Amino acid sequence: METSSQELLPGTKKGKPLDIFRFLRKYTVPIIVLGNFIFTLLIPFALMGIKPYYMATAKLQIDPVVQTIIGKGQENSILQQYSDYSRTQATRLRSHDVLEEAVKRLVPEHRDALFFPGAPQERCITMLHKKLSVKIVRRTHLIELELQSGRRTGLAQVLNNVMESYKDIVDSQQKQQNQTRLKYLESERDHLRRSIDNKITTLKDIAKKTHTSEFSEMYNFYYKRAEQLQQAKVKIDLMLMDVETAYNQKVQEKEKISKLDMEPFVEEVVANDWGLDSTQSWTYQQLQELRTKLDGLSEKSSDRTYIEERMKAMSRYEKKMTNEVRKLADMTVYGKRDYELTTNLIKEQSRYDALREAAKDISTQLAKAREEAAINSERLINGEQTQAELRHMRGLLFKYESRINELGVQANAPSRISFALRAQTPMSPAGNNAKKLVMVCVIVPFGFIGFICLVIEFMDNRITNPMNITHALGHPSTWPISRALPHVPFSRVTLEAPASVTSKALRSLALRIYKENQTNESRIFLFNAVTDTSGTSEIILNVGNLLGQIHPNILIIEAVTAKPAMRRLLDIPPSQPGIAEMINGEADFNECIYTDAERNVDILPASGKEKFQNSTLIYGMIITMAKKNYDIVLIDSSPVMQNDFTEYLTVFSDVLLLVVQGNRAMYSDLRRTAELFIRQQIPAIIPVLNWGGPRYVGKLEKRMENSFLHSFLKRIRRAMG
Repeated sequence: METSSQELLPGTKKGKPLDIFRFLRKYTVPIIVLGNFIFTLLIPFALMGIKPYYMATAKLQIDPVVQTIIGKGQENSILQQYSDYSRTQATRLRSHDVLEEAVKRLVPEHRDALFFPGAPQERCITMLHKKLSVKIVRRTHLIELELQSGRRTGLAQVLNNVMESYKDIVDSQQKQQNQTRLKYLESERDHLRRSIDNKITTLKDIAKKTHTSEFSEMYNFYYKRAEQLQQAKVKIDLMLMDVETAYNQKVQEKEKISKLDMEPFVEEVVANDWGLDSTQSWTYQQLQELRTKLDGLSEKSSDRTYIEERMKAMSRYEKKMTNEVRKLADMTVYGKRDYELTTNLIKEQSRYDALREAAKDISTQLAKAREEAAINSERLINGEQTQAELRHMRGLLFKYESRINELGVQANAPSRISFALRAQTPMSPAGNNAKKLVMVCVIVPFGFIGFICLVIEFMDNRITNPMNITHALGHPSTWPISRALPHVPFSRVTLEAPASVTSKALRSLALRIYKENQTNESRIFLFNAVTDTSGTSEIILNVGNLLGQIHPNILIIEAVTAKPAMRRLLDIPPSQPGIAEMINGEADFNECIYTDAERNVDILPASGKEKFQNSTLIYGMIITMAKKNYDIVLIDSSPVMQNDFTEYLTVFSDVLLLVVQGNRAMYSDLRRTAELFIRQQIPAIIPVLNWGGPRYVGKLEKRMENSFLHSFLKRIRRAMG
């Protein structure tokens, strides 16, 4: 999956930003010199083109407050939006329809004098639009119109025509607008009246059905009837509950009373029976008399037997009569009790049935009343809504009629726009065009040269200051390495000029490498440049010299295939074996090591005939052996964008030192190189800005150096510096 450059380099800028201070410092003198040269060539032509011009002025007044014909006070006011309104009117003064009408009103004499004879109407309108100046006069209610021309004939006439055409168009539009509003309002009013008539018909129908014109639940007759029926139902339900309770109580009483013994009442009836009592009394008397007769009679006497039989018969009769009375009393007492209990139950049952039928009838009437009340409530709601809509429509109708009356009157109201000052034919010239021609002669040459220099600076994609590295990589470079002294070779600057600024920058870089070695245990440092001939080999030699003063066990490996420079810079004899001999098996590791006693470092130089692509395994063993025998290993490599083998070296490297030559390396190449190394997941990248390499000279700079202006510009810079 591809990763975007912004994800690889977050917080950076994809393109090189424009350095305005460098632009001014670099191109100010050329712009001034070349601009003055072109200005000198143009100014005579400007002086010959000076001509006088005439100017006519007119003013329009826009009143912010206009007194209305009807209404209260100053109602027609635009004070809050006056500035916007005035700007709008100033723009409308230069509109096509206003200028067209103004040109039509010109007489042919003025038209030919102001424009040119036989000019088409559209051409005249275009020329008038360019010449006419309309501006708002500050702190006033005026709009000023100005018109300049080389001839004074027709200036005042065309300005007055513009104002009159504008006012006529505005008044006509206002009247048309009022007429349009009136038509719309009248149609809306008629439609509203028809709607009001329909609402009134609907309200009458609802009032007829609801028997009221007050559409509120307070006047809902069916609701009141339902409420009364509800109260009656509650009462009858309570009575029904009471009767049901009484009936159940009577049933229980009957069951309990039926179980009671009524013999005492039977005995009482028997005892109170007169016939039985009389019979018993008579029987008792007769028995007493017969017992008297028995006295003196023998046991076997027939009379005695007769009397005894008679006495027994009378006793049997008495008992029989007593039993019959008791049986009759029993039937009477129990029958009466059962009759009374049954009668009471029948009465309670009849009362319960009557109340239940009444409750059913009331429930039916209540349900019907509720249904009618609900229907009537809907009618009342519709009536209330219709009444509110009718009230609202009547209010709208009143507003429509009031607005129609107002528009009808305001259609003839005075306009807000009036003529404050009419244009007069100028008697003398108002000035000449000398200032404009001089300004053109100043702006054109300097602007042209400045624009060309700006384009050149914008297209210059080189790294020109340390901030470019920060913008490209998101991190600043180390102390920039400045250009070495003219009489000191760059490879020996730390040996012959240790106090120079260049040596201090290289010493800072060496200390940074030593800190990485001590803090993070980094041992393999890969030096790689964005472009070739960036001074990478010279930087490594100087850094190795400074590290050799701190740490004695330093090795420099020259992994450069094209144009290796170590042998040339150190005067290494050709007989000294190098990496190619080690790869080919002609010499071992120790035999290929060259010791620079002056810098106190060991060097494994290139032979210039290496083929690393076919010997990556052997080269990996060489780096492993160097890492084992040395504490710090510095690898000089070819630019990764030109040699794929450098990408292989990142596998063994702990830190990458990316050398960027100022005024030569391209901003886009720097970002592509950094992105490539970031994709290889190298642990750390240290950008190094080098100003000490060979200076890059562009085509424009070469031409400037070869031109006659080079010495002249050099003298000016020297004088300004």
